[in-house]
Amino acid sequence: MRKRLRIDRGIIPERVPDFVTAPCRPPAGYDRRAFFMPETLATMSNPAPRVMLFVDGFNLYHSIERVQKTMPDASLKWLDLTALGTAHLYTISTAATLAGVHYFTAYAEHLALTDPDKISRHRTYVRALTATGVVHHLGHFKPKQIWIEALGRYERIWQEKATDIGIVAEVFRQAARNAFDTAVIVSGDADYAPAVPVFHELFPGKRLLFAFPFDRKNKELARVAPDSFTLSRESYARHQFPEAVQLPSGKFVVCPHAWRCPPSAALPESNPFPPSP
Repeated sequence: MRKRLRIDRGIIPERVPDFVTAPCRPPAGYDRRAFFMPETLATMSNPAPRVMLFVDGFNLYHSIERVQKTMPDASLKWLDLTALGTAHLYTISTAATLAGVHYFTAYAEHLALTDPDKISRHRTYVRALTATGVVHHLGHFKPKQIWIEALGRYERIWQEKATDIGIVAEVFRQAARNAFDTAVIVSGDADYAPAVPVFHELFPGKRLLFAFPFDRKNKELARVAPDSFTLSRESYARHQFPEAVQLPSGKFVVCPHAWRCPPSAALPESNPFPPSP
């Protein structure tokens, strides 16, 4: 039974909450569930789709490593993810804007004694990313014993953990906050496929796509997200940070020497829009 407030002229219902307005009926044939979802209303009033990138760091890194073998004189690992994402917004809409970049990775701490420079380069890169507004999320490595048939014994390997589930969780969290209209996961890992239909069910007014790193396109992901696209190997070389990136403190972080390329190998700037037919 609703509470009632008594006033001098009679009895009236308790004050109607602020969020309840005059009756509003959605158009005939419109999905009522989507009509009353805040993100749908925001999209209706904002014609420029907001795109957010979620980067599977190691999936992208393995692609870069493969390309590096074919372009040994190019600098590829000092990759500016914000510039890379911005250059591909046209695949979603010519009016699209980049709402943010989330980078997921893990430091190989188990290499601290055998290859400390590798960890140092990785940390330097993450500092450059965060200086340009990228949000980083750290997972971890976990040891695993596997049987090596050729050696006739078990060997310990280290596997990176928590990236895929971390990305999915962050995509859903940012969607619930209405932080984007389109989410793009940079990865070719088929483990993300089951999350796509669930995302569409919960957020019918939003899109979830994949940007496949070069040579890592996945058929299952392309099936569940047919509007996905592939990053070219040339795009890696064309969207590198400058050699020195300024930090918020005013200091600079410099590209590791092992990642630099000869000046003569630098590629010209590219036009992110495809040429007219």
